[in-house]
Parts: sequence; structure tokens; C-alpha cells
Amino acid sequence: MTVVKICGVRTVEAAVTAAENGADVIGMIFAPSPRLIDISTAQEIAKAVVPAHTKRDAAATTDELNKECNMSAPEYFKACSDKLLSHGRPLLCGVFQNQDLDHILSVVRQVPLDLVQLHGTEPVQMARQIPVPVIKVFHVGADFTVDTAGLFDTGYHSVILLDTKVPAAGAQQGGHGVQFDWTVARSLSDRNVPFLMAGGLSPDNVDEAVKVARPWGVDVSSGVETDRAKDPAKIQAFINNAKAA
Repeated sequence: MTVVKICGVRTVEAAVTAAENGADVIGMIFAPSPRLIDISTAQEIAKAVVPAHTKRDAAATTDELNKECNMSAPEYFKACSDKLLSHGRPLLCGVFQNQDLDHILSVVRQVPLDLVQLHGTEPVQMARQIPVPVIKVFHVGADFTVDTAGLFDTGYHSVILLDTKVPAAGAQQGGHGVQFDWTVARSLSDRNVPFLMAGGLSPDNVDEAVKVARPWGVDVSSGVETDRAKDPAKIQAFINNAKAA
């Protein structure tokens, strides 16, 4: 069943709606963005969707798997994705973009976060300095190939995320509702490498996207919004359609 990440969540209500309808990952943006969230609200979301007694041990994923240097890329990313799903609750992910490591580590501790998403041009090696599993974005533009440097490096990021490169957006990438060619993503699944896919997804097209690209998971932000606010009906429809595909 397809993993679903609802990103750009800024309210407890939206987070609870996502969690109650089966979202696997709830993303909160800590980089400059119209969807920027403050620490106190993120902490309220964490309290609302993560049971107080739950042990936060997602960080063990990378610590354990980094020792398996002989794993191939398909084996490594499959093992990472399986461990992430073993927690049985929505994971909280903080999205950062070309920000200082100290800032990222501070937010991880304060919220606290289960995952970090590096959505800029950070080197893949940065993931080794972060104490929770890392989702690393690779922006799909006209010159993109799946052999892009760092994509299949093991022992760093735990999850590959493909998102559309939007040249007009400049440094602020992500959340623009622009699609890329899904057959590019399909070339990853043909290699048996699990990955997340974002970029212009919505309740209306996620079924087709999953069938074409066969991703491990899908990631949505603007596609479940109305007037720039998360829409409960769209969140529910997106999750249902993605998991039914």
C-alpha cells in the first residue's frame, strides 16, 4: 500500500485529520515558505498526533543500517523504508532547505521530530550529522537522470524524494504544484529502489501517478489545499485515492 506524506501542515486540526485518515508522515516546514510553522505550533501538533507513551526510536534506523556497508542501493533503501513503517503511527518530519546544521538539530530536539527532509542543495553527506533518518530531495528538471550524483549513495539519507525543479521559483523549491514526467520516476521503481514522489499531485491525479511511477510513497502539499489552507476533504480524498491505487 502506498505511503502518504501530507506536507506543509500548519495547524493541529490539519495534522489530526491527516493522522486519523491514515497519513504515514506529517510534514512541517521550517524553511522560508508561506507554510512556515513556528516551534510552539509544531510542538502542539506533536502532542496531538504522537501518544505520550510512544518511544521515539526512529533514529535507530540509520545507526543500524549504516553498519551494513555491503548493501546494494535497492537493499538499503528497502530496509530503511521497512524500518520507518514499523513504528505504527504517523511520523513527524521537519522540512529544511539550505539551513545551518545547528538550526536543524535544535528543531529536531525541540519539537521533537522523527525525520528530517533536506529540500535544498545540501550534500548527501550532511545526513550523517543528523540524529534522525533523512529524506533527501532530488529536483527533477530538464537535465535530470536517475544516475544523478548521490542519488543511490547508501549510508546517508534513508529516503529518496523526487520533486519538480521549478526554475522560476529560485531558491524556494517545493510546494508549487508543478508536475514532472512520471516516467522518470518509473525508472527508479524499475530498479527496485523505493522512493517518495512529489510535484503537482492532487486527489484527482494521485491514482494515475501511482500506477505510472510505482513509488513507495507520495508527498503532497498544495494539492490538498483550498485558498492556501489545508482542506480536510481533500486530505481524506488524497489519502484514500493514493492507498487504493
